[in-house]
Amino acid sequence: MRYGRVAGVVLATAAASVLGLATAQQIHRNGFETRETGWLKGAADAPFQELVHEVTDATARTGQYCEHIRVHAEAGSYVYYYYPTSKAPVSDELSISLWLKANRPGLQLLGRLVLPKERNPKNLDEPLTVMLRGDNYEETSRWHRLQLRRPSALAAKQQQLMRAQLQHDVDFTDAYIDQIVLNLYAGPGFAEAWIDDVEIGPVLESSPFQPTSRPAGPARLLAPGTTPRTPARAVIEMDRGQLLVNGKRFFFRGIRHSDTPLNTLRDAGFNTIWFDPLTSPALMEEAVNLGFWLVPALPTTENDPRLASADSLRQEIARFLERDAVLFWDVGGGLTEEQANIVVHTAQMIRAADPGRPVGGDAWDGLDAYSFKLDLLGVHRWPLMTGLEIGQYRRWLNQRRLRAREGVFLWTWVQTHLPDWYTALVYKRPSMAGFDEPVGPQPEQIQLLTFAAISAGCRGIGFWSDRFLADSHQGRDRLLTLGLLNLQLKMLEPLLETADNPARDDFSWIATSHPDVRAGVLRTKYGLLVMPMWVGKGAQFVPGQAAVGNLTITVPQVPVGTQAWEVSPALVRCLRQERVVGGTRITIPEFGLTSAIVFTADNTANGIVVRLQEQARNTGKLAAQWAHDLAVEETSRVARVQEQLARLGHPQPDGQKLLERAQKSTEKSVEAYNAGNFKEAYAEAQRAVRPLRILMRAQWEEATKELGGLAVASPYALSFYTLPRQWKFMESVRQGRPGPSILPNGDFELDPLAPGEQWTVQKANLDDVEMNVLRVADAPKQGRFCAMLEVKPRDPKAPVPEALERTFLALNSPQVHLEPGSLVRVSGWVRIPKPIIASADGALLYDSIGGEPLAVRLTDPCLWKQFTLYREVPESGTFYVTLALTGIGRVDFDDVRVEPLLGTGPAAQTAKQ
Repeated sequence: MRYGRVAGVVLATAAASVLGLATAQQIHRNGFETRETGWLKGAADAPFQELVHEVTDATARTGQYCEHIRVHAEAGSYVYYYYPTSKAPVSDELSISLWLKANRPGLQLLGRLVLPKERNPKNLDEPLTVMLRGDNYEETSRWHRLQLRRPSALAAKQQQLMRAQLQHDVDFTDAYIDQIVLNLYAGPGFAEAWIDDVEIGPVLESSPFQPTSRPAGPARLLAPGTTPRTPARAVIEMDRGQLLVNGKRFFFRGIRHSDTPLNTLRDAGFNTIWFDPLTSPALMEEAVNLGFWLVPALPTTENDPRLASADSLRQEIARFLERDAVLFWDVGGGLTEEQANIVVHTAQMIRAADPGRPVGGDAWDGLDAYSFKLDLLGVHRWPLMTGLEIGQYRRWLNQRRLRAREGVFLWTWVQTHLPDWYTALVYKRPSMAGFDEPVGPQPEQIQLLTFAAISAGCRGIGFWSDRFLADSHQGRDRLLTLGLLNLQLKMLEPLLETADNPARDDFSWIATSHPDVRAGVLRTKYGLLVMPMWVGKGAQFVPGQAAVGNLTITVPQVPVGTQAWEVSPALVRCLRQERVVGGTRITIPEFGLTSAIVFTADNTANGIVVRLQEQARNTGKLAAQWAHDLAVEETSRVARVQEQLARLGHPQPDGQKLLERAQKSTEKSVEAYNAGNFKEAYAEAQRAVRPLRILMRAQWEEATKELGGLAVASPYALSFYTLPRQWKFMESVRQGRPGPSILPNGDFELDPLAPGEQWTVQKANLDDVEMNVLRVADAPKQGRFCAMLEVKPRDPKAPVPEALERTFLALNSPQVHLEPGSLVRVSGWVRIPKPIIASADGALLYDSIGGEPLAVRLTDPCLWKQFTLYREVPESGTFYVTLALTGIGRVDFDDVRVEPLLGTGPAAQTAKQ
């Protein structure tokens, strides 16, 4: 797996001060992403034949490739393959591991220990060596991590054995490991092994094999404002819902670590990193030296044996505490109310082992209880490539906050990845497999989600997947965007750290002069922070142009005497403002996608305005370079997809002109940069991506016309990058002819719940509501009856809740069977008499193939309206439809159909109930 550098050229030119990587001790890693094998044939006491030795993409654990060896052995006890490494001194810090998948049990990891003070009696010119035995491979056909556990203890035991055998003391001074060894012998016959993700360290100098899954790369610059942390006793605490580090409020910009080199993440501006319990001490040490705060993930609900008892949990805690850089403990994600007892018990054990340090977790529901038991409450969901609009996503986050106790520290994960359900559905592969074509999410979408989350009251942001920042996942544009985002968020830290929770939405989520732009409003110690963002319809699929000239915003309750300043990583400028009815109106001359406006009166010599201007001067050059590199990257990707669309007969009339406009702005950015005008270079780079957004959106709108603008109707209409697939998919749809509906009782003329009809009701509820599913004769779309789903407060006199926590009422159809690989059309009529409230999702209609992410979502009133979905039948051949309601209100469904598209499958369609 290769990784793009954060800034390309700028990392070599932005400053002279670098953090060198040529330290005395390093961690060697190899993910086998080159086409060169790393393992060498060694000694054997069994006659054997090597049949295959290659780097393969057939079954990698991470990245795209792993090393594959296949041998046929006769009787014996060992067939060694070895992996040479630089000297790895034996110490308590030494960590040696690899991941292995094999067809037989019994393979073993070993390490060759060199004793430099002892001579080999068979060759006095060589030092004496001895094997240290590590883990055995036990379960076949699955990836398992093998380790050489506690090499110091293994060496001490070996020393005792050799002393007894040789009848004299054996000097183990300065002993080191120079090879790791795999014994591939598992008995006579064939043995086949796949090897991935070797990790050895610390080693004294660079390895003869270059690491590939986490490459060290060239020396990198420190991101502005980032310095390696000098080890010191840090005081981490919570005070009235605020996270404090040494008495100061702290806004974390974190990321989950899996593959990306830590210095790349540091250069991109992250200050916090999530590590799992498998993280090596050397990697933790590297992170601390680079200035990261650590968040150890201790997922108490995943049955991890390392966390199963109080003693094992204390051991894990002690490993992380040695470096005194733990920001808080994370006890897991997606927590539900049913798991509260085990989570609370774990939190108590953590607090007993590490009193005073905060404990956090990420909850799906049970928010009121968790917000009292956890110091930091996380909530998250993935809106991109689903039917959830960006504005609805922000509303959902705000509703989660309202369900928790007032003043709780709320944080969220921001989506930077394609979920596995999506890659399986669209690309027919798992997300970790990598991609050789442009894929989403778009960088603009990550920026929108971040602004939406902060405006909803999140006091810390975690970005979910660093794997999707890798070259293997076409991630350089996302990496550059996160670098730019972090530059801006770091500038805004004084405001973000001191922001109160947003007021009710009528004061914190305001309209602007453009219907597709809304603005979040936060009140801080330094004044108001206003965050306008583009939330136009369909932005979760493909954002629109997202650029507006002279955008005006009337901000309510602006303190008298404050001035509005627009803050970007390259420029802080004063905005025109005037008092009008309803507040203070400001004008943004050139709005694009998002912005940050600060209303403040603190413009003294040491005030917030001067501080922001100084930061913009310091980061302007870097921001200009990164924005330029991002424009180049996006232009290349869009041009590549546009070429594919043109070959399919869908070129877009102004496509070439729009690409040329983007190129021209990019060239102007270079000219301004070379002239030292970094403000203009940044602005031109920002302008360069706007025609690209126009082109992408126009192509997407054209490709979804046949779907009635309903992108979730096709899994290939969810992203600009899959539009070539979308046109091919719809061509197959057009070639088919709809057969009769095979869904029993989809017209609801018979009672759908009658015995034998197999429709089933599904209910899930944590709220004080009443839920009903009825067949009603209330002006159905056709026939005499339709299905009604209704949710209403149990007490009609009680105040209507602002948000429901877990209310899900569904009617699931019988399961039908279709030919795998064939196409099917799903349709249904929906009516909503009044707005559905207290839910961002409202009424849902979806199928078992696309699932809830590809549901039709409706909250606004509508008369009878038909919705149509197209799907490819999976290998199971099974299929059903779900009609659901998640908020307070009523929804009616009628004439739900599942119609095979005849002539589109690999064989004649067959269907049965």
